[in-house]
Amino acid sequence: MSTGMIRIAAFLSLLACAWPATADERPLEARDVIAAPEAAWNRFLSDPAYADAYDAYDALGAVGYSQAGVDPDGCRQHEVALAAAILRAPVSIALHRARMLCAEALGDDASAEEAMLATGALSRLALSTSREGFGPEPARVLGPADVYALLASAGLEFRYEYFASVEPQRHYPLVVAVWDDAKGVERHLWFDYIDTANSVVRGDPFSGYPVQRRQLAHGFVESLAEGDDASARDMQAVLAFRLAGATSAVVDRLKPGADAGGIQSASTWLLTCALQPADGCADGLVDALLPHAEQEHAAHTALLALAYALGVGVERDPRSAEALLDVADRRWHGRGGTVMVAGMWTQLAARESPPDFLVRRMQAAQETGDPVVPVIGAAWALAEEGAPQLAPAQLRALADPANNGVGKGYALLVNYHHRRGETLAANGWMKSASDAGDPNAQAAVGSTLLAAATTETQRREAMALIELGAHGGSAFAARNRAHQSLMAGQWAQAEGWLLGAAQAGDVDSILALASLYEQARPGVHGTVQQAMETYVALSDHGDSAEARRRLAEMAIAGRGMDKDLVRADAWLRVDAEKGDDASAARLGYALLTGELGVRNESEGKRWLEHAIERSYAAAYVAYGGWYFYSHDNALDSRRRGLELWREGAEAGDPTARNNFAWGLCTAPEAELFDAARGREIAMPLLEDGNRATWVDTVAACHAAVGEYDRAVELQQEAIESLPGQSAGDESGADGFHARLALYREGKRYIEPHRARADPR
Repeated sequence: MSTGMIRIAAFLSLLACAWPATADERPLEARDVIAAPEAAWNRFLSDPAYADAYDAYDALGAVGYSQAGVDPDGCRQHEVALAAAILRAPVSIALHRARMLCAEALGDDASAEEAMLATGALSRLALSTSREGFGPEPARVLGPADVYALLASAGLEFRYEYFASVEPQRHYPLVVAVWDDAKGVERHLWFDYIDTANSVVRGDPFSGYPVQRRQLAHGFVESLAEGDDASARDMQAVLAFRLAGATSAVVDRLKPGADAGGIQSASTWLLTCALQPADGCADGLVDALLPHAEQEHAAHTALLALAYALGVGVERDPRSAEALLDVADRRWHGRGGTVMVAGMWTQLAARESPPDFLVRRMQAAQETGDPVVPVIGAAWALAEEGAPQLAPAQLRALADPANNGVGKGYALLVNYHHRRGETLAANGWMKSASDAGDPNAQAAVGSTLLAAATTETQRREAMALIELGAHGGSAFAARNRAHQSLMAGQWAQAEGWLLGAAQAGDVDSILALASLYEQARPGVHGTVQQAMETYVALSDHGDSAEARRRLAEMAIAGRGMDKDLVRADAWLRVDAEKGDDASAARLGYALLTGELGVRNESEGKRWLEHAIERSYAAAYVAYGGWYFYSHDNALDSRRRGLELWREGAEAGDPTARNNFAWGLCTAPEAELFDAARGREIAMPLLEDGNRATWVDTVAACHAAVGEYDRAVELQQEAIESLPGQSAGDESGADGFHARLALYREGKRYIEPHRARADPR
């Protein structure tokens, strides 16, 4: 057993939680794996009795297992331990292969045959579907050792490997380049053990959330790097480059990975220097690629071809580029060199057109019915502006199941039809993409189903689909699912759903998580101080106006920092003066109300009216609220507030609509009270989500026109929609329960703002 595998096992044992074995079901055995390997996998992943499966790898070291063989003495001494290990991890190809080799060494023909059949069954299952199409679904394995055991059992020669993506999503694919002697080509097979580990590891505070996948992926990479694994060093170099700013000025961060043969480091280095040319940027790149190209490694040869085509690190030479690409395609199954170079050119489309030789070979491949190359051509077309037009061969390739192991081809079809205004076709492919596992499609379909759900079963099914999207890496799905937790007052759950997307760099998720910390919600791990530091980082390094607005709010309230009205003014003003409408509106309101220390109505109005002139509908909410509640309490001012809310509602702002209806239905002044109109204005709020405050408004309007039974029904819905324990808190919840009592008594709610109508 390798040092790296030992470290991985130790890492996973720290995360794993001991769960009791299932009492009424016998453990999986080799015969179960042989008879039905997929069913064995499904039970293994769902049964908490296998939470300590990774500890079973210790038996590999005990019997001296390696790709070369086993130690017969170790096999004899640890025969019982190896048998027990297989019961703990019955889907491990490496363990079954170790048992086969040990049985052969000890002359136990029956055990050797059984172990061989189990090894073969699991290996065939892993390779049973296409692992070489466009974005294939990776073969599931328990750990890295199983990948190499599978290669040995399949007679495939290992050459090199690389992680297919920098950020872990549902999978963290390890692509292994192997030489297939029977076909006489290099094949790139996709494997994944992160999704498996995520199912096995339970008991961590963030088990069940996407962030655990990131923890596992980074833990695997760190453990493998300590064992000098080239693919892990490659990934660490790319992560260091991104952390340093991902510019041509810091490409030195990539060199250790590229020098180790890393595909991700070398390709990132090449593209960075192509997109951000700088003196000396590509120095050493060709030197890093050449030794591997000379060893007939196809991916390195393809990257070398791209370097010649672009003139990165060498003089631009299309002939040499084409000759190298010919070599890569001869070595790499399925024109892999062309697929790699053409796929990378998608990122270069804005800089320059592809060379003629690449276009010619793309067209030739498409005409001969190549299943993957037309997909890359479609991606080229979709990278251009305007309504795209794809060839029939490209449309067929995108719809080919071989290119939809995780729904990527279908997702491109959604994009295609959406850009052409063909909504019905786009929706149809969206469903296909979701069913195939595309996370963004799952997020979109789940959100649509959730909005239309009328039963708890429908709601659970929609939420489950959104969760799948979040686990697949959709930041939108993560935020949506977190929002549902926030609405229910489940703060720790919301943090769990947001963490993964926030750590992956999604700014909206970072802001949502910081908001959770800023409010010091119970059960979360972050603090108000962390929220402030996050906002400062987003302001300084991301130039985020939203972050500066939040800092201003904290400075005004003295929350997480000393109260500082001067800094608050500066944070709001810097973006207002740059044309940020939200900052202008917030600054205007603060000046109107004196939140910044001095009341300045003329300047406050100027900023709010400036935002309104620029069609920032939310400005109507603040401006109307100031007139209605905070100006001088005169009837004309209150009427002006309602008018501003009306204009905001007509401009499409739902909060303005809510406030306008609320004012009409609850005003104490006969001159402003208009129940029939208020109810008419309020009704669309029921179609725009299930916010408790909006349902509360609609209920108030029904009571205002004397429809008390409906008001009671809606008010109960509003109370049930309140977050956390507020629904059961009859003393709080902003009067929700008090209003319910009024409606039950056949009375409308009158907002106690003015003691009497203004005599004027």
